[in-house]
Amino acid sequence: MARCLQAEATCPVCLDFFSYPVSISCGHTFCSCCIKKWMRERKNLRMICPMCREELEDSHFDEFHLRNLKLLIQQHFPLLEQSLHVSQKLLRFREDVTLDAATANSLLVLSDDLRSVRCGKVCHSPLDDPRRFTHLACVLGTPSFSAGCHYWEVEVGEGKEWALGVCRESVDRETKSNLSPEQGFWLISMRAGAIHANSIPEQRIPASSGLRRVAVFLDVELEEIKFFDVGNDALICIHSSLSVVEPLRPFFCPELPGEGDFGAPLSICP
Repeated sequence: MARCLQAEATCPVCLDFFSYPVSISCGHTFCSCCIKKWMRERKNLRMICPMCREELEDSHFDEFHLRNLKLLIQQHFPLLEQSLHVSQKLLRFREDVTLDAATANSLLVLSDDLRSVRCGKVCHSPLDDPRRFTHLACVLGTPSFSAGCHYWEVEVGEGKEWALGVCRESVDRETKSNLSPEQGFWLISMRAGAIHANSIPEQRIPASSGLRRVAVFLDVELEEIKFFDVGNDALICIHSSLSVVEPLRPFFCPELPGEGDFGAPLSICP
C-alpha cells in the first residue's frame, strides 16, 4: 500500500514527490516546473505528454484529480512516511561529524579520532569548563548547523540505554534531567527495550531487536529532524517544529557503566 501511495505522489519526470502538481488533459500529472520545462524543450513546439505521447491542445489544472490526490496523501500520510527510508537523496547531505571534547562530561572516554564515546567509571577531566556537561554523561558534536540539510549515522551497538539527536548551542550544561524540546533538546532515547521520543506528549516506539545503527536527518529550513533504523530501512520517528533560533549541535549520551562493564559506546559512522 505504501509503495502504491508513494508512486501516486511521485512525478514521473523528476521521480520526486510532486511540487505544485499539474494534471494535463490526457490525465497524467506532473510537477508544474517539470511539465513546463518539457514543453519548452520541444523543438517542434507541439505539446506532447511525456508519458503517453498524446498531443495536447493545452495544459490545465485538473482540480478534481489534484483534490483526490491530496486527500489520499493526507489520509494515509503515516503509512506513506514509513516508506521514506534512507535513500541516496539523503546520503548526499552526509556530514563529517565528530565529537567536541570540550563539551564532554568528565566521565566520558572519547576515542582518538573523536568518533566514538563511552562512559567510564573514573573522572578523566576534572577541570571546570562552562562548555562541559557537569551532571549528565553527554557530549556535543561538531560542526553546528544553522541552515540547510544535514545527515549522519550513529552506531548504537547493543546498548540498552542511550540518547542522541540535536540540541541548541546554548543549552544548560548543568541540567540534571530536563532534556525537553522546551529546553532546546530534540532527541530519541533507548530505555527498557523501547525507543522514546522526547516530544510532548512523549512517544514510545517499539524498538527492533536488530537496531544497531541510527541515521539522523536534520532539515533546518523545514524545522524537523528524522531518525531512521538503517539496518531495517525504516523510519523511527520525526520531530517537527524545531525552534531554530540559534545553531543546533549533534547530541550524544552513551550507556552508563554497569557493575561488570563500562557500557556500550556510541560511534559516529564515517
